Amino acid sequence: MRCLGGIIAILCGLLVVGPTRAQVDSSLRFSNAGLSVQAVFMERAPVATGIAAHAGWALTPAWDLRVGIRRDAVVQRDIRRAYSSRTEWADQRRFSVTPALAWRPFRTRGPLHQSFRVSVGPTLQIQRGEQVRRLGAIEESMSVDRLTADSRRRGDNTYLDRSGATPLLLRTDNTNRTNVGVTAELQYGLTYEAVTVEALPTGRRMTGVDGATVGLGGRVSVAL
Repeated sequence: MRCLGGIIAILCGLLVVGPTRAQVDSSLRFSNAGLSVQAVFMERAPVATGIAAHAGWALTPAWDLRVGIRRDAVVQRDIRRAYSSRTEWADQRRFSVTPALAWRPFRTRGPLHQSFRVSVGPTLQIQRGEQVRRLGAIEESMSVDRLTADSRRRGDNTYLDRSGATPLLLRTDNTNRTNVGVTAELQYGLTYEAVTVEALPTGRRMTGVDGATVGLGGRVSVAL
């Protein structure tokens, strides 16, 4: 009986330890972290600069879970410079958080190896800034007070530039809102030791934003 009791105790111990070990082996493993810089093409705005950071957790050798935080921004508030068409007036700042599932179909072997990865995930975006509603010169026959009081041309913000011979009037609409959407990335990289350098085209489609936002740039990440 003692022998049978000992066997039962050993079996119970194995049943307890077995699932626990399997659970540890299948848990998420923090695998990489990196930074990226992109030129970002947004609607009705000049080319913006996108800066992002990400952290990744390995699920399997081919699948990763990644969480990225990025800031896309372009600020050019010179009214006279915008009116002369040298560049557009712009004030757009967008902060995004994206958890994404990344799939790596192949990875070559050797000290310097290539890899290709595709990632897709939902995005929560906080948008801040202003968008041009109307920008034009004020002729001598026009009354500034009358123009600023015209409800048909009224925006959320009104700016008047008297620095030149011809005054300029700018009206803008606020774009302070929260958007949701989806982000997709293609990543082709070269890895040496623990450092990976990737070419990084990105596409993003959001509510409250006309068309798609596209980014082109690169990323440097480190395996941990």
